[in-house]
Amino acid sequence: MAPGTIYIAGYDAFMKFVEGIKDNETVNMYFSGSKDERGSSWCPDCVRAEPVVKEAVAKYASDDAKFVYIDVGDRATWKDPKCPFRTNKNTYLSVIPTLLRWKSPQKLEGPQCENPDLLEMFFTED
Repeated sequence: MAPGTIYIAGYDAFMKFVEGIKDNETVNMYFSGSKDERGSSWCPDCVRAEPVVKEAVAKYASDDAKFVYIDVGDRATWKDPKCPFRTNKNTYLSVIPTLLRWKSPQKLEGPQCENPDLLEMFFTED
C-alpha cells in the first residue's frame, strides 16, 4: 500500500489500534484476508481488489487521514460465523475485502473495492 500505511494483523491488534483513535481523526480501514509467503491472499476477491485500492490510495488519500490495512486472518478464521470482525458493532463485516471509514457510513464491500469510480468517491467525498 501507500507510504504511511499502517498494517495490523488479527483482531486483538485491531482492537488495540482502535482504542487509540481520537474523535477528530479520519481513519480509512481496508480489511483483507491474510497473505501467504508469496504475498498473495487466500481470498481471490482481495487479490483482485488490492491493486485497484492501492492505486486509489496513492491518488486520492489525503495526508490528514490514516490508511490502515487489516489482515482478518486465514480462511478458517474468517469463515467462522463468530469471527469477531463479523460481530464487532463498529465493523459488522460480511465480506472481504471491505473498505470503511471508521465510525462513518462510508463503506465499500466486495466487488465495490475493485471499482475506481467508487474508490474515488470514497476518498474524495465527505
